[in-house]
Amino acid sequence: MLDPQIFERNMLAVASQHNPLCADRIRAVEPDGRVSVASSRDGFPVPYLATGDRKAYMHSRFDPIREAKRLADQYEKAGFYVFLGLGAGYEIASLLEAGRVAKGLIIEYGAPILRAVLERVDLTHVLGDRRLHLLVDPSDAELDEAIASSYVPSVTGDFVSVPLRGRIDLAQALYQRAADSIRGAISVISDDYSVQSFFGKRWFSNIVRNLEISNKPTPPVGPIREAYVTAAGPSLELYLKEIAARPKGAFLIATDTSLRALLERGIEPDAVISIDCQHISYYHFSLGMPERIPLFLDLASPPTVSRLASKPYFFSSGHPLSRYVASRFRAFPVLDTSGGNVTHAAVSLAEYLGASVVRIYGADFSYPFGKSYARGTYIYPYFDIRQSRLRPSESLFAEFLYRNQSIDRQEDADGSFRYVTKPLVAYKERLERLSDSISCKLDRVRGFGVQAATESKNQTRKCVEGKLFAAGRPYQKPEEFLTSYAQDISSLPEPYNHAASYLDSLGAHERDVWTTMLPSAAAFRREAGETPPEPFELLSMTRSWCATVVLDEVKRVART
Repeated sequence: MLDPQIFERNMLAVASQHNPLCADRIRAVEPDGRVSVASSRDGFPVPYLATGDRKAYMHSRFDPIREAKRLADQYEKAGFYVFLGLGAGYEIASLLEAGRVAKGLIIEYGAPILRAVLERVDLTHVLGDRRLHLLVDPSDAELDEAIASSYVPSVTGDFVSVPLRGRIDLAQALYQRAADSIRGAISVISDDYSVQSFFGKRWFSNIVRNLEISNKPTPPVGPIREAYVTAAGPSLELYLKEIAARPKGAFLIATDTSLRALLERGIEPDAVISIDCQHISYYHFSLGMPERIPLFLDLASPPTVSRLASKPYFFSSGHPLSRYVASRFRAFPVLDTSGGNVTHAAVSLAEYLGASVVRIYGADFSYPFGKSYARGTYIYPYFDIRQSRLRPSESLFAEFLYRNQSIDRQEDADGSFRYVTKPLVAYKERLERLSDSISCKLDRVRGFGVQAATESKNQTRKCVEGKLFAAGRPYQKPEEFLTSYAQDISSLPEPYNHAASYLDSLGAHERDVWTTMLPSAAAFRREAGETPPEPFELLSMTRSWCATVVLDEVKRVART
């Protein structure tokens, strides 16, 4: 006879530590009548599912404890663990006890089976552990959200998947689908983390140092009806006369990389956009920035670039500090920079301003005939002053091209060819996805670049009224915001040994403050190389550095 107290204790742990949907989904079903429990040789419960004359055991019938410890010994490092199947929790408990789980998810498909197990086996020691989150019959979207909100590589460590063979064999298709969904989510997070590890600190310091200049009033821009966007690929050279003779009313948005090529030929754009946080973007403005032209800048752009423009128009992207600034200092327009390149952001700007058609030049997403950029762009004078008798500019261009780890050659029937790389292909694919989701029609002039699916999209699009590009009124002065932010950072509790649990223990505002600094933590983690600090030490190091950056800016602003 079943003891109802076992189930209720388990459900109390589920309700206390996990998403309310889990408890709802378990209570809403009847237990699977095929589930029962046998005793191992040493008397430990081993759940099984009876299918015909076969019993599918979820663990070893002889010594599930020893089996679980042997599994735990295979994993040497702490990390983010995803357990495909719960069973009686032996493997999970062993890894928890060994200190391997910084944070983890338990994925269970089949609420009736899970309910039957919870009615028979006391799993409160697993379900009550704050390091774990249970998902019951999750959708793909729920899986993605759970991973995105839980997995912080710099804090939780490497990703580890642990399948419970005796459980996943009972629902192979569902668990395979979960594994595929998890791989996709982890790939996105890993790509984002990789970028954070290179630019996290620079993003943070640039945003902080741009706040004073971002406080300036600027007249609104827009709306517009038609936009031309110039990227800096070699094919841009073919269409400069066409761009110069564009119809009156066509709003020309130059990417920062293409600006120099346009100015050399006497073409003044109506706007320039820049998203690069690196100081090399300063070279794009070596011919100056025409005073009447608005410069649209990511809030994380270098201050050296911000101060070039008489009309800097800042926008917010996906950086958590940008979102924090928007909620507490000043709301800036939001543009899509997820494409990872400035052409993508330029298209987003054109849509924001209300363009129904966006015509794109120079977006080759490749190196046509082995050429990297259009003539007149920054790279030509940059290499001119660095060439020597032993390393002429041709060698520098070749090195630039072949620096890519993987590069492929494409040829057309007419004999034209180009080199493509994985990053450039990714940029193209992201623009293709953007073209599916935005309200305006994209008309990409191919030139000698790669083919892209932006030209053949459904042309029946809902027209969206354009917006005026203008920041909101500041909620407070820059020095007031910075002083308050510095105090918030300093007031955070000191990180302790279990960093993931430390972050989980914080209040909502404290977590918001920490979220603004986590990209910087990724950069510190990369800089540490093969001997990274413990996660809690990494958090302490990050907090100290961020506080110093903010306080230094407070002092600088006070002196001006």
